[in-house]
Amino acid sequence: MWRTAALYLGLVLSHLGGEGSVVKVLCQPGERVTLPCTYHYEDHTNISQLSVQWRSPNNELLCHYIKHKAFQNCTAGYAFTYSPGSITLSILHVNMDDFGSHVCSVSKRHEFTDFSVDVVKMSDSVTSTPQSGSTQSGLDWRLVLLHSLVLFVCNVCM
Repeated sequence: MWRTAALYLGLVLSHLGGEGSVVKVLCQPGERVTLPCTYHYEDHTNISQLSVQWRSPNNELLCHYIKHKAFQNCTAGYAFTYSPGSITLSILHVNMDDFGSHVCSVSKRHEFTDFSVDVVKMSDSVTSTPQSGSTQSGLDWRLVLLHSLVLFVCNVCM
């Protein structure tokens, strides 16, 4: 439930931040995560010639979608979902190579926009829950989320 809430918060923040903003997605190796990519090209009209590429932190092509050719292709372990104004990348089983900045490049004819989504490894101290009757040091997930929100807002404002 919290991961879904964090994804939606990222989507809202990406709309507030506009183009060029960075969204951070926290996860652990082995998890499935969805990375948001929203764009404005199809806000008011249907665009027939649209191309989207998702690239890994190593600049490897993970998914490619060409709307007017009905072409779509993803590397094994990755999938995408398209709806006008949004194309999300799903990492089906996060591995260590997935941590870092993913780039979603959206283009229509002679215009293009890049969006970055950082996949960040959540530390064990953040994800573990205290056992009843025990004390545990470490970070509270609410503080991590607040800290990420503050970092995001600060990066957008600069």
